[in-house]
Amino acid sequence: MSLLQEKLKAPPLPLGVVARPRLNDHFGLNDRVRLLMVQAPPGYGKTTLLAERLPALEQEATWLGLDQRDNQPARFLAYWQAALNALLSEKIRLSPVADDGDCVEQLERWLGELPEQRSPCRLVVDNFEHLSHPDILAGIAHWLRHQPPWLTLTLVSRSRPALGLASLRLRGELEEIDLHALAFDSEEAQTLCAEQLSFPPTRVSLERALRRSGGWVMALSWLVERTTTRAGFDALVDRLSGAHPDFVAWFDELLSAALPLEERELMLQLGVLERFSPELMARLLEGERLTQRLEAFEQAGLFIERPDPHAQWYRFQRLFGEYLRHRRHELSLATQRVLHQRASQAWLALNDPVMALRQAILAEAPDDVASLLTTQGPALLASGAYALLAKGFALLGEPRLSTRPEHTLLYGWVSHAQFQFDITARVIGWIEAQLQAPEWQLLSAEFATLRAQLAINQGNAERAAPLAEQALAVPARYLASTPLTATAILSEARFVLGYLEESLQRVREVERQARQRDDHQLLLWSFCHQSETLVAQGRLQAAYDIQERAFAHLERAELEHLPVAEFLYRIRSQVLWEWHRLDEAEQAALKGIAVLDNQGERWTLQCHIQLAKVAQSRGDQAQCADHIRRLRKILAEGDYHIDWVANAHATLLAWWHSTQDLDAVERWRQEAPAPTTEGATNHFSQCNVRNHARALTLLGRFDEACTLLEALEVHTQRLGLVTDANRNQLCLAAAAWSAGREEQACQHMHQALSLASRTALVGSFLRLGKPLGELLNRLLDSGTLDVLEQARAERLLALAGRQKDFGSARRLMLDETVIADIVARPDVPELIRTSPLTRREWQILGLIHAGLSNEQIAEQLSVAPTTIKTHIRSLYQKQNIRRRDEAIALAGQLLAHIQGE
Repeated sequence: MSLLQEKLKAPPLPLGVVARPRLNDHFGLNDRVRLLMVQAPPGYGKTTLLAERLPALEQEATWLGLDQRDNQPARFLAYWQAALNALLSEKIRLSPVADDGDCVEQLERWLGELPEQRSPCRLVVDNFEHLSHPDILAGIAHWLRHQPPWLTLTLVSRSRPALGLASLRLRGELEEIDLHALAFDSEEAQTLCAEQLSFPPTRVSLERALRRSGGWVMALSWLVERTTTRAGFDALVDRLSGAHPDFVAWFDELLSAALPLEERELMLQLGVLERFSPELMARLLEGERLTQRLEAFEQAGLFIERPDPHAQWYRFQRLFGEYLRHRRHELSLATQRVLHQRASQAWLALNDPVMALRQAILAEAPDDVASLLTTQGPALLASGAYALLAKGFALLGEPRLSTRPEHTLLYGWVSHAQFQFDITARVIGWIEAQLQAPEWQLLSAEFATLRAQLAINQGNAERAAPLAEQALAVPARYLASTPLTATAILSEARFVLGYLEESLQRVREVERQARQRDDHQLLLWSFCHQSETLVAQGRLQAAYDIQERAFAHLERAELEHLPVAEFLYRIRSQVLWEWHRLDEAEQAALKGIAVLDNQGERWTLQCHIQLAKVAQSRGDQAQCADHIRRLRKILAEGDYHIDWVANAHATLLAWWHSTQDLDAVERWRQEAPAPTTEGATNHFSQCNVRNHARALTLLGRFDEACTLLEALEVHTQRLGLVTDANRNQLCLAAAAWSAGREEQACQHMHQALSLASRTALVGSFLRLGKPLGELLNRLLDSGTLDVLEQARAERLLALAGRQKDFGSARRLMLDETVIADIVARPDVPELIRTSPLTRREWQILGLIHAGLSNEQIAEQLSVAPTTIKTHIRSLYQKQNIRRRDEAIALAGQLLAHIQGE
């Protein structure tokens, strides 16, 4: 038979392939590893990985790509022989295939003909899932047992072949790359976008795309191919789902080819579950051989994952699971409801109330939901399942909720946790109207605690404290965590009033009791509250150390899913930003958003604030603008504590300062919370007043700004609010400098440096912008700084010098005379002279260097985005550029010529 030579060569690489060196450790050639198994469902880049990595690692290899017709012994053996002959010298050739076509005997004969020694190499067999003939599989299993040590067999397959992999694994002779390893990570997704998009998506959108796709390369490529703008990318990520028509059609074809009708129905029934095990299947489904059928699904490579290879729990890949849920309409409505009700009962029997409630809600069974809320409410609340509880309450409706004290209590806590304080206040109204009824009086401790929590969130510590003490005076009968929550509220009340040491003592008692009770939410909250108190005292390193303890507990107890984990990531990001560790601060904020990705965007306001601060500190105007837009949208959609609001407003003011949008500053002053200095006994009240002082400084009303700041200092001195004192001194320095009172500004800056010896602030200093460098230079020249202050001033000066100002990013001169001068220089790139840019291309190159996206460049130049794409394509072709970062580097090089740097 004639052989297709195309099947004996590695396929050509696609354009813009993403190199994956992080997987190199799997490709080691050694005598012990007989088999490298690369197994994953379609679309994970298995073939591309091998075709790209082997040449990069300079490994000698021969290739065999299979198709359905090769599942015949004689045909398979002919191709196997040709692939092996490609590895051998011309003097050594394998004997012809015997007429009987027995695979085991033929492969054993060839094993005897192979040389004993040779340089290490590998045989790659692609699309191995096409082989199912028992004789072929028996032959390959025999081959693996006797394969020469210089050869590593590499199988690329959608399915898991029956080759005795378990015994190879136990003997350490198997190396595996599965779908978890093949899923793109953040860096690879960024590279994919850089290769194929003319704009950088925001990190938030890219991370969300990774979570929603599970890193599936096909889905990420689908996103990239259908996107032309950053806004379009964001919108498409929001629509990324297994229920999208493109994926529905693709999965339909896959299942039709892979499974008979009966097995497809079983797959749809399993689709009601987020995760499943043989035991759960037995409780849920009727039928025989369920475990064997499940193993057959897994072996077929049908997007079934096993998160823990040592456990018997499975789940569907996220998009495939969404597809199955979308396809449930093929089952009758009655069947669906029965499945969901059975699933709810099964999860309850397995002691998982969260999954039980989720299935009861999907079954649309209000009585089951009500029963679960009553019996499992405390456990559900402790697990942080607020969004799920809210769905249960929505199914029951407020008229029904308001008649049961347990449901009313739970509804109040959930609405509070979701920042729906108007609903919480309405719930408290129901409580106060029925509190004299005997069954409601039984929960008086719980109700007093809820009322205390709302009061503290409204900034009324004086009302919250007696309510918390009232809760501690009577026994809790429904929520066992009530006494501990009341103690935590008392601690928070003392913090709000500025009594930091007393607050620390109380919160350490919360920590002690939470450990005894295994109350993970309150234990993590106690760590976070201690950290915030220590930051207020100017002890940032101690706060960081407390956070380390919290992260250790988070990891040890596997609590990353709890909403309070976002609190921890957020305050970690805040400390890291102050220390100018921007990459780490960004990562912490992104992790905080990931924790709450399924809860709703409004929960992530504080993390978006951090991302905007990081982008501004980097001088990345385009990314900062996107974060500011998202921040303002979230802020407009919720009713937040003054802590969150003041922090968001500080970031908005810094943005308006950098863009010189004084109209926005003036509008903000009219709408912002009033600057009340009398009660500024905590960091958020101080921040709110400081925001007004910053706004007044920007508007040229320097004396009014200084008056507010000096009133704040009365409280910082009395209560030991060291970090706020440090920030206030910086604002006083900025106001005095802007007013032309340079000597006074230097005094305030000197005081700020002195305080920074305790606080170690950096980010707050750098936020001052240009005045910082001039003030620090004056102080250094004056010789009045001590050794620590001088060292800090020099470090701040160095960091300030490296900061990229939004305005300076567009310094690339566009005057034709200057451009002609650049082109005439002997040290500019040759392509600039031989392929000159047009004036418009020069403009676009400068704006790319400034960090603007295509749509922002289009807006800047008042042209259509498609026009910008055309100019960029021309620019890239002229300068032999493939990616945006290369264009930025070229612009930076030319900018250096202009500035004479």
